[in-house]
Amino acid sequence: MIQKSLLSILFILLLQPLFAQTLLSEEELEEERVYKNLDKALKNPSEVYILDLSGQGLDKIPRDIGRFRRLQILKLTNNNLGELPREMNRLVNLQELYLDSNNFNTIHFDLSNPRFYGNLEKLYIGFNPLRSIPEEIKKMELVEISLSGNKKLDLAQAFTPLSAIQTLESLDISFLDFDTIPWHVANIENLKTLNLSGNPSCEWDTSFKFLSQVATIENLILQNNKMRSISEEIAGLDKLIELDVSQNERLNVRQVLSTVKTLKKIEILNFSNCGIEELPKSIGDFSILKELYISHNKISSLPYEIKMLEEVEILDASFNELTELPSDISYMQSLEKLLLGHNPLEFLPKDISDLHELEYIELPEGTMDKTERKNVKKYLPDTEIVFIEGDDN
Repeated sequence: MIQKSLLSILFILLLQPLFAQTLLSEEELEEERVYKNLDKALKNPSEVYILDLSGQGLDKIPRDIGRFRRLQILKLTNNNLGELPREMNRLVNLQELYLDSNNFNTIHFDLSNPRFYGNLEKLYIGFNPLRSIPEEIKKMELVEISLSGNKKLDLAQAFTPLSAIQTLESLDISFLDFDTIPWHVANIENLKTLNLSGNPSCEWDTSFKFLSQVATIENLILQNNKMRSISEEIAGLDKLIELDVSQNERLNVRQVLSTVKTLKKIEILNFSNCGIEELPKSIGDFSILKELYISHNKISSLPYEIKMLEEVEILDASFNELTELPSDISYMQSLEKLLLGHNPLEFLPKDISDLHELEYIELPEGTMDKTERKNVKKYLPDTEIVFIEGDDN
């Protein structure tokens, strides 16, 4: 009996080097090399934290994958994969796994040991011929999952294990062609980010009645849905911080602004590629806005009320028809990033020099002569200035 206990202790001690690897932070990972060649990565497997084998025609995940004990991000997008080998269990530090655009009909995660996939937080399994989600997924501590484009998926079945994941905060169910938002979404208790893009056949008035019950949502993405307006039921999402309705080319932006103005926590609005010819004056009502995206529209001037957006840090007005900026832009004292490329701008107002927090600006090169470019540099001596070639949309 004593001998068996000693053997068990010895076994655990031998496994400690495998399981006791320190995870790098997001900031540290940004500094790490992204390996895209398996042979090169295998020369120093202990130094590989990010491995990207996307689009390499893989039919199977190489068994050598198990040698990357410190791997935290694995990208296998756009291959011909259909199963996870047992060697994946050795990747105990794995936090992000990209399996989208493959041939997974089913997917199985070996959770026989709590260490297996124990650190996995983000799982991308979109655009696969999946029909169901494995029940064992409910035992994982996922924070984010993408089911985008899995049109064969049984959503009623999928939400049974999904709603049991207490840590789940972000769900992507875009491009699924559903008629109404699955009511099961309301069963995910801590959901903060929901991507419903690419579902143009959806009955949105009915769907927003379901959505209004998901009071935890902070980020709502509704791109590419052929939307013309937004339901008043959105008022129930009183924690909403970000609303992305970009790529809805017939959207009544005035109506949207009027409808969401009751949401007092909105900090990010995205109206890119919405066919806007005139930015409504009511944009000035969103005084706590931090980011505004209005690129790829037909806007020829910014309203006077833009001056009310004193908290905006990012303004993207690229790919429009702006011929000038109002001098009142100087009131946007929090502005850090200003994107104005691909506009017929010929000059900037001198008042732009009052934007002391501005760190980065993009401007059209083709319509600004050398003299004006020198003026810009004089106005903004501490700002990174980038002149973008081309002035067409």
